Amino acid sequence: MTNHWRSAPVLRRVVTASAVALLAATAATLGARLHWFLDLFSNFRWQYVVGAAATIPLAWLCGRRALAIACVAALALHLYALAHQRFAALDAARDGSRPLRIVSINVQYRNNHYAALIDYVQRLSPDVVCLYETTAEWQRQLAPLSSLYAFSLFTGDGPHSGIACMSRIVPLSVVPPSADSELAPWMRLELQSRGVRFTVIAAHLYHPISPTPAAARNRQIASLARELRALKGAVALVGDFNLTPYSPHNADLLAGSRLRDCGRGRPLAPTWPTWFAPLWIEIDRCFVTPAIRVASYQVGPAIGSDHYPVVVDFRVSATELWTQPSGQ
Repeated sequence: MTNHWRSAPVLRRVVTASAVALLAATAATLGARLHWFLDLFSNFRWQYVVGAAATIPLAWLCGRRALAIACVAALALHLYALAHQRFAALDAARDGSRPLRIVSINVQYRNNHYAALIDYVQRLSPDVVCLYETTAEWQRQLAPLSSLYAFSLFTGDGPHSGIACMSRIVPLSVVPPSADSELAPWMRLELQSRGVRFTVIAAHLYHPISPTPAAARNRQIASLARELRALKGAVALVGDFNLTPYSPHNADLLAGSRLRDCGRGRPLAPTWPTWFAPLWIEIDRCFVTPAIRVASYQVGPAIGSDHYPVVVDFRVSATELWTQPSGQ
């Protein structure tokens, strides 16, 4: 049987190329901090696991045993990254009070499935809706939805600056996005429910697919982390971060902000692109402080955008009251 596999030169070349590609992508992942292009390879962990699982036995049968063994090491590396993210302990909400709900959606500015989004949001009946890549046309088309909320604010326009928030709770204060979208492409709402204050921040960071936006996204991560670190009490951060849990820059956001990833310890939840499952990665996400307990975290269905919605149900701990940081 082994001779049959070795006598198929085309198969051997294909398997060798697949193994070399896997090892090259793994090497790029290890060097992700060194260059923006290498960082892109750090995002596709489950794809590498699937690729390695298919390549290893074929490489072995084709007599490429050194490559097969090297691919086993790559498989172990990617499995560890997935396990570290997916099998962490959960700290879910336990009391019986009704949770608050946030829906976070990158609507994709050229998408015109307005009715699908309105229907989806109305069925979910969230307390807070956060939208990204909104335009003047999106604002006009969503008027029937925004009229149902006590507060709504649309800012910016299009893929880089369009952010909108709607809330059933009238905010105590609102900090809109900065005019300099490289530094502060996020909106901050300070809310109060059942006597407890909490903050919701909706963010949309740059996509790191070339040197300039990659550098801008990393500056945004640093700026956002500093702002979050200055806030006290209950904070929920949602948005399209163009950042997966497996990028080294994700660790920078977590360490700098002291927030925790709501997706950690939960099943794989890819959010982009809706149109091609083999490329699925998790870039639409939620982060919270310890004062917030997540009751449910899920990814919704396709509703016309190239992103899937993120739905978070949470409760705010009454034992950790929100306090304004000193100097503000």
